Amino acid sequence: MRLTKKIVAMSLVAALTASTMTACGEDNSDTPAPDNQETQAPDSDSDATAAPEGEENEGGEVTDSGSKKRLEDLGGIEIKVGDFYTSPEEDLSTQYAEDTYNYRQEIFEKYNFTVTREKISSFTDMAETFTTEVISGNPSMDIWYLYQDTVNEPLKNNLLYDLSKVKTVDFSEEKWNPQIKDLMTYNGGIYGMSTELEPRACIFFNKRILEEAGIPRDEPYELQASGEWTWAKFEEYCAKLTQDIDSDGVTDIYAMASFSKDYFKLAAASNGAQFVSKDENGKYVNATKSQNFLDAANWATDLIKKGYIQPKPEGASWDWFITAFRDGECAMQTAEAYTVSSFSGSMDDEFGIVMFPASPNGSMVTVPFDNVVVVPSCFDDEYVEKIMFGYDLYTECTPNYTLDESWKQRYYSQFNDPERDVDETLALMREDEHRIVDYQSMISGTDYGDFTYPVQALAATPAEQLEKITPEWDSYIKKANGE
Repeated sequence: MRLTKKIVAMSLVAALTASTMTACGEDNSDTPAPDNQETQAPDSDSDATAAPEGEENEGGEVTDSGSKKRLEDLGGIEIKVGDFYTSPEEDLSTQYAEDTYNYRQEIFEKYNFTVTREKISSFTDMAETFTTEVISGNPSMDIWYLYQDTVNEPLKNNLLYDLSKVKTVDFSEEKWNPQIKDLMTYNGGIYGMSTELEPRACIFFNKRILEEAGIPRDEPYELQASGEWTWAKFEEYCAKLTQDIDSDGVTDIYAMASFSKDYFKLAAASNGAQFVSKDENGKYVNATKSQNFLDAANWATDLIKKGYIQPKPEGASWDWFITAFRDGECAMQTAEAYTVSSFSGSMDDEFGIVMFPASPNGSMVTVPFDNVVVVPSCFDDEYVEKIMFGYDLYTECTPNYTLDESWKQRYYSQFNDPERDVDETLALMREDEHRIVDYQSMISGTDYGDFTYPVQALAATPAEQLEKITPEWDSYIKKANGE
């Protein structure tokens, strides 16, 4: 799927942004800010319903040893959060969900506000909806979730509020995603954030097929833990797992089926390479020109040529590989961790996950692709302080749970072996040393598929496709750099 074409088209509308933003900033009658008093916000591990402590300054502001300010009463404000996936029904099926619900009811009552979440668009249309509404000067939502590769045009067109000015939030706290902060730091400001730190692309494996091929069903976990999960070992697996069971010359079980973007992206990252990087001056760089990138692409292509990777069936949808893995047509798949929800309840075989194997020059890594949470630039400072104070409380760790316990809750029920899959693999994928910032998503006009689609189909070699796309990518990167 190529989202960038729609976003580029949106920039024609965004030409009106400057004058509209001035008017919106001066007249905030559509977003009234209730009166309040300010005090110090609680730490993430404190009781959010406790009375604030500290000395009260002139104007009702109370300070203590922390760096945040607390707004004592939000005046009944309703903070509207818009995204592209929220279910209208509250999930209270687990103790954690119930405890989180109760915590939020307590803070709503204490600080006199509410938060409502609503799915307002598909993820493909979300950025266009955001752009149109902000330019109109009357956004329907206070806080918006945008898909990572659609946020660059709203950023460059001054539609996002600079959150570095907010005094009621401390973005250095552990709950905030540092990769998103890096990605959304622009001209000295911070224009997006996220409390999500989602484990992303990895390797799923079918334990039955591994065992039948003579591989211990839990060996990938052990190799990952010992640092022996490498390209060489992975290729050994591929040779054993690709099978012509009835000896008719046709492969019955492939070693792997994958989305080409995930496969080549992780191959590059595991060899210390990226599609786009940043230099010491903060400028975007076309990183496909490095030898490490070409070596990784050639290695990944060789596995396709050897017949280990299942080809995409003619006319199949982009996510065909998920069904292929579920139905046992392949032993492994490179896919985003969230795809587990598509087959965890319907797959007969037990499965597990590990990180993508490391090359001799690299390490086991993943490339996060997170939702970016933004605020319209047309809101005034006082109003943003209020909605961000409420959102900060809303996203705090539920009392009596640690941060680790909180994020793991959503995954435990979806995996066959949660102690290995969640506590080991997903936990590794959340560590900074294993996460590579996806700068390509900030370059309008480019798409991983520009390279991966023809190379996966063996319609071009990696070198041939790079020669074809490099001039165009270079021009888009120069534009992104303001050159």
